[in-house]
Amino acid sequence: MNTTQQKIRAAIDEAVHASLPELGEVDYNAALTSDIGLDSVQVMDLVMEIEDRLDLSIPIELLAETQTLADLATRLEPLLESN
Repeated sequence: MNTTQQKIRAAIDEAVHASLPELGEVDYNAALTSDIGLDSVQVMDLVMEIEDRLDLSIPIELLAETQTLADLATRLEPLLESN
């Protein structure tokens, strides 16, 4: 795992624990809505936490294609590298 991936994973872990402290261990392959049980507002709260931690803006269209935290991490890598 490279430095960018590590930074993204750390930001996601911190954001998940800040937004959803009851979740426990982060499962990157769990579906955000069906497995974790997030509604659209909770997903947006989580995304805003991640944006704050990485100091970037995540386009809404990127979220439409995202099902899991692993998907999100993969899609964030080029954004963070170009930022």
